Amino acid sequence: MDHSTEALERCGDDLRTFVRNRYFYGKLLDVHHFESEQSYFNDKRWLLNRLISGFGVVCGLDVHVTDDRKRVFVGPGVALDQAGRELVVPVRSKPIPLPELPVPQAKEPRPPQQVELDKKEKERGRDRDRNRDDDRCDDDRVYHHVGIRWHECESDPELVRVGSACDEQVAPCVPGSVRERYEIFVREGRAPRPEWQCEVAELFSGGRLSYDTLARHVTASCPSVPRHPYIPLADLCLKPEGGGCGVEVDITIRPIVYTNDLLFELLIGALMPAQNRPRGGK
Repeated sequence: MDHSTEALERCGDDLRTFVRNRYFYGKLLDVHHFESEQSYFNDKRWLLNRLISGFGVVCGLDVHVTDDRKRVFVGPGVALDQAGRELVVPVRSKPIPLPELPVPQAKEPRPPQQVELDKKEKERGRDRDRNRDDDRCDDDRVYHHVGIRWHECESDPELVRVGSACDEQVAPCVPGSVRERYEIFVREGRAPRPEWQCEVAELFSGGRLSYDTLARHVTASCPSVPRHPYIPLADLCLKPEGGGCGVEVDITIRPIVYTNDLLFELLIGALMPAQNRPRGGK
């Protein structure tokens, strides 16, 4: 089992108690003890990230299209996935190829009456269309989305000087480090949009916060970890354009982490008129 799978299974347990090493003079330390030491701190940090900070983009991670309109790349930034793991992109990512669009089929001209009916239907369903489940835009455009997920890789091979008595064959060298990386991918279809509706019904009553309602909401359940956590970064609307492909990037579908600074800015924006707001922040 590789390190990435082990990490996913640990955070996939959702909730569990922790075990830490108890050191004493003369204790024989082996690989198990050092791995459990790392897991203790990693699992606690991921738990706090997941349940207190939440998941989404913390900063950066803008999505750009290359000049040839055939690839996308992601700028530097940080995100937390649904398991609480940190996704750090220190520099611009490598370009990811976009899928090739099928050659559009010639369409028969429609009667003017049908064109007018379709136009009216489009206007009526503009808001509804944004939340539909199909993956086609208007005309010949097709939706895909860009996502980022956790990825680990072993590196820095080192010479094995002493083998284990349980190993029949000892490799001459093994990886000495595990690099915590990320993976950018393009997936067919739209990304799920964040929900903006308050999940706590009747939170305010008579202009006052109902603590009873808030306590019941917090007590109801703990967020679970999906089997394959990832953070959607942008929807891509692809459309044949001349001899190439036109790409529209929509980053508003990404979930975001509401940091303390961001919440402070929201409070200032909601409570203070624009002309009276302090300038310059920190």
